[in-house]
Amino acid sequence: MLNFFRTKPLLKHFLYAVFFLFLLFLGLFKYLDYYTDHNRFLKVPDFKNLHINALDSIFKNNELRYEVIDSVFDNQKSKGVVVNQYPPFNTDVKKNRKIFLTINSVKNKIVRLPDIFDLTLRQAVSSLKKNGFEIGKLQYKSDIAINKVLECKLNGIALQIGQELQYGSIIDLIVAKGLSRETVLLPNLVGLSKLEANIILKSNSLNLGLLYYDEEVKDSSYAIIYSQYPKFSKEIEVNLGSSVDVFFRNEIID
Repeated sequence: MLNFFRTKPLLKHFLYAVFFLFLLFLGLFKYLDYYTDHNRFLKVPDFKNLHINALDSIFKNNELRYEVIDSVFDNQKSKGVVVNQYPPFNTDVKKNRKIFLTINSVKNKIVRLPDIFDLTLRQAVSSLKKNGFEIGKLQYKSDIAINKVLECKLNGIALQIGQELQYGSIIDLIVAKGLSRETVLLPNLVGLSKLEANIILKSNSLNLGLLYYDEEVKDSSYAIIYSQYPKFSKEIEVNLGSSVDVFFRNEIID
């Protein structure tokens, strides 16, 4: 064999070159595996409801990076907490991956009161919700008009069209009930969320009364109504502006 290579020096050098190229590529692939963390992944933690001030240390400990790409206004959540993330919780990612976050705004958004006077109650509620307001109590006042918004208040103070208010302010409405004692059918609220029940009640010229939560309810936004007072009946009618008390428990998922 040695004599063969001595008589074929060109072939010998060619085989040496192939061997060294093989070692070079093998080393390169091993280095790339190490550099790119091939087949080594991290699970993305759940960052929702964490305050932005706590993110730096948490991301550092998890060998990840983050970028806040958007903010929203949600009165049901604390200011400055994470409300959404991408990639989502429990996704496999490489070390040092950037996670994109949406947070609940730390500043109060200012909006103007729309012109809702002389609109019907349904139109006024729709306009206020569209502009970021919440609907408070409905008060009915004898007037020749029926179901028209006569006045609106914030903490008992009358408001004017175009007045600047904080996003999410709770507006009380004074509504014309005509000159008679009008009643409406009591709606069935069982199985609804607080938001859904409030919309239905306001659409029927009624108010959300006292709220009762079972002890296991930790997040009211996921609770559903399992009972109400007065109890629902197809024959029961109540006065305009009446309040309905509701009882909540955790949503049961089959």
